[in-house]
Amino acid sequence: MARILTLTNWYPPHHFGGYEVLCADVMEGLHARGHEVHVLCSDAVVPGAPPVETSPFPVHRRLAMYWRDGAPWTPPLSQRVALERANQRTFDEVVTQVEPDVISVWHLGAISLSLLTSIRRRRLPVVYAVCDDWLVYGIALDPWSRLWNPSRLRRLAGHGAARILRTPAALPDLGAEGCFCFLSRFTRESARLGSPWTFAVDPVVYPGITRSAFAPPDDAPPRAWGWRLLYTGRLDPRKGTDTLLRALAKLPPEATVSFLGRGEQAERARLERLAGEMGLAERVVFDPVTRAQLPEAYASHDCFIFPSEWPEPFGMVPLEAMASGTPVVATGVGGSAEFLADGVNCLMFTPGDEVGLSEAVLRLAESPALRATLRRGGWRCADEFDVGSTVDAYDRAHTAAAGHELASLTLAPHPSGVRDVPGHPPPALPAAVLARVDAVDGPVLHLGTGPGAVGTDRDPAVPVVELRYAPGPGAGRVQVEGDPLALPFADASFAGVLCQDLVGRVQDPAALIRELARVTRRSGTVTVVAPSRHNAAVAGRRLRDWWRGWRRSPAQYVASDFRRAYSLRELEALVAGSIQVTGRAGVGWPEGSGRLRRWANAAVEGPLRGIGRSVLVTGSVR
Repeated sequence: MARILTLTNWYPPHHFGGYEVLCADVMEGLHARGHEVHVLCSDAVVPGAPPVETSPFPVHRRLAMYWRDGAPWTPPLSQRVALERANQRTFDEVVTQVEPDVISVWHLGAISLSLLTSIRRRRLPVVYAVCDDWLVYGIALDPWSRLWNPSRLRRLAGHGAARILRTPAALPDLGAEGCFCFLSRFTRESARLGSPWTFAVDPVVYPGITRSAFAPPDDAPPRAWGWRLLYTGRLDPRKGTDTLLRALAKLPPEATVSFLGRGEQAERARLERLAGEMGLAERVVFDPVTRAQLPEAYASHDCFIFPSEWPEPFGMVPLEAMASGTPVVATGVGGSAEFLADGVNCLMFTPGDEVGLSEAVLRLAESPALRATLRRGGWRCADEFDVGSTVDAYDRAHTAAAGHELASLTLAPHPSGVRDVPGHPPPALPAAVLARVDAVDGPVLHLGTGPGAVGTDRDPAVPVVELRYAPGPGAGRVQVEGDPLALPFADASFAGVLCQDLVGRVQDPAALIRELARVTRRSGTVTVVAPSRHNAAVAGRRLRDWWRGWRRSPAQYVASDFRRAYSLRELEALVAGSIQVTGRAGVGWPEGSGRLRRWANAAVEGPLRGIGRSVLVTGSVR
């Protein structure tokens, strides 16, 4: 068993959202398994929180935050130095008292990131539980760290300032050591692209709910529809609360919404004022219920609304609603798209679209069969996200870190496998690609990947792909799944083949090209699209990172679901063994209304074709 010191900002009962609740669930689970747990967190007090500490292990609420009156706080320089020194002293005292085997770092938004430098100096093993994008925005939210870390020159100055001021300033390379457990694939990708660090050990550990706290299916009979809508979670404009109020105005007068969540008093007052201005004051209730009251709240409402408009790291509250047998209507943004499936366990609408939200609620009201379908799908989904599997993963990660065995850490696949989400349309093809496909006279095979097609627990060497058979331009398509290195078609089956990005994903791209040539008719057209190695956007990020002094691996400049990127010359060399190259081009960025975007696309599809988003080679089978 290990002695674990948990470092975080807010901790229940003084908390706002699911991040802090998950931290408490995991720590209590580890404590129940025999680990010795201590928590070091901020001294911040959340209005309305129970004043009594109920944790089964010590919680040291002693750290100061860069947070005042519900907003980030930037004190004068002298106060920053005093705050940093005080937090460092507190950390040293607690570490000396606990003598931890491993540090468990959770949410450090608006708290001293310099504590991570102290962890590194003490050579303490560390596990990071990354449940939002604080690795990306943390430096900007910490007035002390942002003073010393934006560039090489400032970081150099920070090393000198640390000696003079006797407190750490410049941050180390966090990713060089430790285990980073990301809440979702989406959150991991955000950290890869937006943070200054490379993560050597970075598993996805999906969160879970306390499944036993909610009624099992047999105890939850179908409910008569009563127009009782529910929102839980933090009161925050990014959560789509305004959209929910506007949608309520479009529903029948008997429809009501319960806002059961915490937030700053100013935000609650704003929402109450907005409801009054819209004539909805009598149809809206605000009540920051306790966590223990949530199962009853879910069960007493007809529909749960998850209207978030920002890229959610994951989203726990839809799972809780599903576990309660309450149909869910959601936007499915960010990491929540990894478990929400339209028509299977929820109804989806576009973020910010109050008409789409109101129409989804009306569909539920009018169809008991649809509500029953979503309840069944929701129960199945919630069953796969029990917090026990989450604690299992963190138990293995902390034990491996404490034993200095992270290099051999393996985590069991999540029970859900996080399946591909059905029903999503394939991404639109760029005009430069469509022009070549539409010119083919005869059946065309399109190989690509749908949203989330490469699952977390699948072998990346054999991605699951969509094989779209199109018998002529403009005709319908049949989607099947298969291995691109062993196409299920006879020789010379197609007049043309479009291979979209797969050469950047598969383990053996040369074998893929041979398969494309095999299923293409003699003199048929083959178009191969690959991510560009010289992407102008990537070049800009490299230049920015060089100026900031960020050390990032080449892999961080390629999207996480790609193995490699290509220059035009490299792509030509790859296909030349089986296909006679007849054309080459660059592929631009998604079309937009701006003139600058049109000019940029025209340039990369013409004279600057090597620096576009992708590169494209067209050829014919010999």
